[in-house]
Amino acid sequence: MPKIRPCLWYDGQAEQAAEFYVSVFPNSRVTARNTSAVDWPGGKAGDVVLVEFSLDGQEMQALNGGPYTTFNEAVSLSVPCADQAELDRLWSALLADGGEEMQCGWLKDCFGLRWQLVPEPFEQMMRDADEEQSKRLMAAMMEMVKLDLAALRRAWEGG
Repeated sequence: MPKIRPCLWYDGQAEQAAEFYVSVFPNSRVTARNTSAVDWPGGKAGDVVLVEFSLDGQEMQALNGGPYTTFNEAVSLSVPCADQAELDRLWSALLADGGEEMQCGWLKDCFGLRWQLVPEPFEQMMRDADEEQSKRLMAAMMEMVKLDLAALRRAWEGG
């Protein structure tokens, strides 16, 4: 079975992005840096064209593709967080150096990549919710920027 590796497009910042991401997530590392033998639309011969890295076991690639495209909301990386403390730590780290908060647990990092940080207990509440609990959970989430697990739990419980 082939492995699927997301390939993220950067304009000359692939190494910086990969190093940043592996510093944020535990059990992560850069596994390879590939240089190009020829000039290409995103760089010159000898430049790094592709960085391979692992984020907590998920293989990823960062490509120095050039200025031809940028990230947008159509694709994001979703991270299930064990608890509020983990969510808070990742939220702060991913916003460092110019990131931007978005709505409903989303943020944009300093490279423009969108992330969703979601507490695992919230995902379980959504799976277990009856119609009224689901309405309350969704209404509470829609009012949030960073997700607040305690407030979501209160909404789920009807408080």
